[in-house]
Amino acid sequence: MALSKGIYTHLAINTIKGKEGTFYQLRLNSKFNRKTIGLGSNQLQAMNIALLVDEEITLQLSRGKDVDLDTLKGIVYQEQNKVKEKKYGGIRLIEKDDLVVLWDNYVSFHVSLGGWSETYIQSHIALIRRLLENCPMTKLEQKQELVEWLFSCETRTKQTSKDRLKLIVAAIDWNSKHGNIPRRWGIEYRDLLNGINIKQEKKVAYKDDDTQIDIFKVSEVYQILAALRDDTLARVAGKHKQYWKYATFLWLTGCRPSEAVALKWENVDLNKKRIKICEVEMNRGGQHITRQSTKTVAYRFFPVNDELEQLLLLSGKRTGYVFVNAIGKPISHSAFYAVWNTVLKKLNLHYRVPYQLRHTMISYHSNNDYPLHKLAELVGNSEEVIREHYLRLDIERISLPSIIK
Repeated sequence: MALSKGIYTHLAINTIKGKEGTFYQLRLNSKFNRKTIGLGSNQLQAMNIALLVDEEITLQLSRGKDVDLDTLKGIVYQEQNKVKEKKYGGIRLIEKDDLVVLWDNYVSFHVSLGGWSETYIQSHIALIRRLLENCPMTKLEQKQELVEWLFSCETRTKQTSKDRLKLIVAAIDWNSKHGNIPRRWGIEYRDLLNGINIKQEKKVAYKDDDTQIDIFKVSEVYQILAALRDDTLARVAGKHKQYWKYATFLWLTGCRPSEAVALKWENVDLNKKRIKICEVEMNRGGQHITRQSTKTVAYRFFPVNDELEQLLLLSGKRTGYVFVNAIGKPISHSAFYAVWNTVLKKLNLHYRVPYQLRHTMISYHSNNDYPLHKLAELVGNSEEVIREHYLRLDIERISLPSIIK
């Protein structure tokens, strides 16, 4: 039985049920002779590992290399070794220093209650599991080191790091109350969390997709776009240029990255000069999530003027996804983020996630006399949100890009 085949490009996951329980197996597609690799008995972990393998295959193909099965097996074994479960006589013994196992216990309990939505499980819950899998600290005694590691990430705000710690602490506290670990651990971690105070930043704390408003200067935006377009900072020809149209579209339209990634040609009408934004695709916690609506409304239309039309006409094939990579596949968030990080670093620009292109576009238009009610309709926000979160910024006066004039 194949599991979640649709979210992978080069493989599927087989579900194998036996006397000892359910196990999962990665199966490559026919192009790779349907080779298989065992993934263990944890479904969420199996899906996460399969996604990593799928991305590695895409990477190898983009570099013109043959897919190396041993490399793929190495990825699987490395990920499996991060979580060790011991079984004796059919009874699982949970080691107190294994945070991933404690997290899985907590999640399994709440999933069984049916109180969490599927989207929440696939996004927030899976994200924390992936975070714990990559965390070098596994012992409960390493609580201070865990906190330092969480807060050391430069691509997350301090508040976001604390929010993720809250979920981890909730899992530890639940396990301590249910006798899986001594009760003192729940108390100690609660006290630790309560002792972390985040100073309110002067910048507006409007959060969307784990970001806060931290906009670019217009000159910085065009620096980034030029570097992508001209491949000036790429070590491999075409590696950066493949994302230029996608990044430019984000800047010109102010749409969410998840909306741009999901945009298909069937929703682009060059005759009527408009784009229908009605789908979302994103990766959260190793899961590929699709939704037939935007974050705030079922759909919205965005006008196509000459500037945007010229960008769209650069694409030869006008079927399927509008934005694809060098091998014709939909844009991968993780691959684009890696290129984005490289470009900003080499340009000596303060790191901000691509979502800030949306914040930048909205901020400049709202503070340069563009009608707020019309702007809100175009970008999928309310006029109240724009007034509250975007009009407090000290922004230079500019001539607006002509995209929505």
